[in-house]
Amino acid sequence: MKSLVELLDSVGDERIQPPLPAGGLKKQWFPSPLRLCIKLLIYPFMMLDLFAKKIALRIVPPPFKITGSCKKRGNCCHYILLRTKSKKLSLLSLFWHTQINGFFLRSKKADKVMGKNHFVMGCRYLRKDGSCSNYILRPALCRNWPDVGFRREHGILKGCGFQVRGKGK
Repeated sequence: MKSLVELLDSVGDERIQPPLPAGGLKKQWFPSPLRLCIKLLIYPFMMLDLFAKKIALRIVPPPFKITGSCKKRGNCCHYILLRTKSKKLSLLSLFWHTQINGFFLRSKKADKVMGKNHFVMGCRYLRKDGSCSNYILRPALCRNWPDVGFRREHGILKGCGFQVRGKGK
C-alpha cells in the first residue's frame, strides 16, 4: 500500500476518482435543516473573516505567491488534510467537518504528512465532473484553497493548476 505522501504525489497524474472508504459513505446523522441553518448563520462571519484576511495580506504581503488557476479536477476535494491537535479539539473539528461541512474520513487513523498528524478526508459534494454541488455554501477551507501564505510547506497537489513561487521569482 502506498504511503499518503506517495499517494498525494501521484494523484496529479490520475484522472480517476479514488475509491470511497470501505463500506461506502456514512450517512450524516446531524439533521439537514440544522446543518443549513448553521451554515447560513456562519456565512456572514466567514465572509467577513475572508475579507479581513485579504486586507491583511495586502498590508503584509506573504513571501509566497500563488499563480495559475484551478483545473477543476477535484483532486483537492478527494484528499483534504485536517491537522490533528489535542484530542478534544480533534473530536470537535471532526464533528464540524464531517457533520456540518460534509466531509468524510478516508481512514480512521491519522497519517503523518510534513511531520504532523493529519486526518485524510474527502468531500461528499464533489460531482463527477470535478465541480462542487455545494458551491455557494462551501466551507472556508474550500474558499481559501490554495492557502499558502507564510508557510514554506504547502500541500498543493500535482496537476491542480496552481503553483507556488517565492517572492521575486
